[in-house]
Amino acid sequence: MLIAEHFFLIACDPRTGMLTWPRRAQDAGELVAASILVDLAASERVHLHDGRLRTDAQMPLKHPLLTRAMDLLAGGHATVAEAIDLIAHGMAPLSAEILDALFRRDLVHRIEFRDWRLRKRLRYPLRSVQARNEALQLLQTAAHSDDTPGLALLVLADVSGILATHLNAHAHAPAVQKILALNHVEAWAPQPRRVLAAVRDALLRD
Repeated sequence: MLIAEHFFLIACDPRTGMLTWPRRAQDAGELVAASILVDLAASERVHLHDGRLRTDAQMPLKHPLLTRAMDLLAGGHATVAEAIDLIAHGMAPLSAEILDALFRRDLVHRIEFRDWRLRKRLRYPLRSVQARNEALQLLQTAAHSDDTPGLALLVLADVSGILATHLNAHAHAPAVQKILALNHVEAWAPQPRRVLAAVRDALLRD
């Protein structure tokens, strides 16, 4: 499961089926784009050199969203911020892509409605409590591990403002320490960690 899918299972209100978090300045599409970049880094498909990304497209990817992102980044030498923007706009609407993928796997419902302007909208109430509980457990576990996707989930929860809501007291303090440690990632650190640190920096500067 993609990092963004875990994040949306947590951030989407189980009853209303609407994405919601305190820091609405953080655009859902940009958060998904950022997480896709980390997924690619965790798969060792993008590497950071002198502040710019290089891609490795020798082997096919199993997930279509990751494949599309690689196609957008191929041949370029974008900064992390530029790559997030390229993915967010080149693959829009990304939030709908993630929610529809969860719907196709029977993890959420998909309900059409009209807003006060009579525009057709969609909401995705929770269907699988187990799937959401597993995402929440991953968030808790990430506070005590060095797993890159788990740490990325902590970062998304932090920048969106939902970290404290979904972490217990035992997990919150170490989670914050792990997130803040990304401020000082050495040049010799593993590539996924370096990319994640740059992704977090780009999101905070946005």
